[in-house]
Amino acid sequence: MTRTVLATADPIVIDHVRSLASAGNAEIEIVNSLLSLGSHWSDDSLLLLGSDFIESVHALGKRRNLAVVTWQFDTQAAIPAALWRQALLIGAEHVVALPHADDWLAERLTPAAVEFGSPARVLAIGGVCGGAGASTLAVGLAVAARHAGHRVLLIDADLTGGGLDLLLGAETRPGARWPELALTSGRMSAETLIPALPTPHGISLISASRDSQAHPTPQAWESILECAVRTFDAVVIDLGRAELDHFVLELLHQMNAPVWWIVPTRIRAIAAASVVIERASSVWTNQEIIVRKVDRSMNANDVGRALGKTVRASIPEDSKVIAAAEQGLLVKGAYAKTCDQLFRDWWSA
Repeated sequence: MTRTVLATADPIVIDHVRSLASAGNAEIEIVNSLLSLGSHWSDDSLLLLGSDFIESVHALGKRRNLAVVTWQFDTQAAIPAALWRQALLIGAEHVVALPHADDWLAERLTPAAVEFGSPARVLAIGGVCGGAGASTLAVGLAVAARHAGHRVLLIDADLTGGGLDLLLGAETRPGARWPELALTSGRMSAETLIPALPTPHGISLISASRDSQAHPTPQAWESILECAVRTFDAVVIDLGRAELDHFVLELLHQMNAPVWWIVPTRIRAIAAASVVIERASSVWTNQEIIVRKVDRSMNANDVGRALGKTVRASIPEDSKVIAAAEQGLLVKGAYAKTCDQLFRDWWSA
């Protein structure tokens, strides 16, 4: 069994965790000074870090097998968002509010096998040119998934696109964006990730930020995606025109994630699509085409023949879609119905 270390100077937390450990016949080492904590930061023990020490350990870097513990007399109160963000920055897999989370901690101190449900289905949406409509479709599919009763995570991989939170009217909502998550590594729990994120319209969202273009490391992508497939039913990734790290592409390929390329019915867009699809084919074997009708003189079959690809669907051009996106409103009407049908077809395949 992994050795457990509790690092805190809070006597209430020390006595309480000791009693939980004793009830589970688990051994625990108490470290009540920052000076003694340093020697445990790089070992493989389970480290329970008191919230009273959290501001003093950032210089030590990130750590695996770490949970932050805090005491809350009001068991109904939410854990402060600032504490979640600090915990994520040092790699914590969970923030434990005692005594409310006694069951979680007791199980963690005496680990048993945990069975997860079916892994999430992952879908990536990309644009072959600027303004193709990838972000709008990604949001539409995430909304369709939520309306169908699924737990859904929407990930913004287009870090220079201004932030998907704008399309969902969530730019002022509190919660972690990519800058807070960009250096994440190691196993992350659902209990850590979900409360840290904004959830507009019931959709958990990891958005780019307008304040920082911090690029997530491959380790951050791995940590978040592995948590996502254990936690959600559907994961929709807006690629925009982002060129992801080869490691991330491999990870998505291992998850059997298809990519749907949005191709407007314009000559230059089709030419760009040919280049994009060819570049991605070395890693992404499951590529499909969604045609966006902007030029009525060209139909979806014309695009498919030009690219040598089967067209999965075509989506209507609707001025109301652009207006809704500008105002951060959910798209309705024919476009929303198309998204609902696209999601149902993909989910049932």
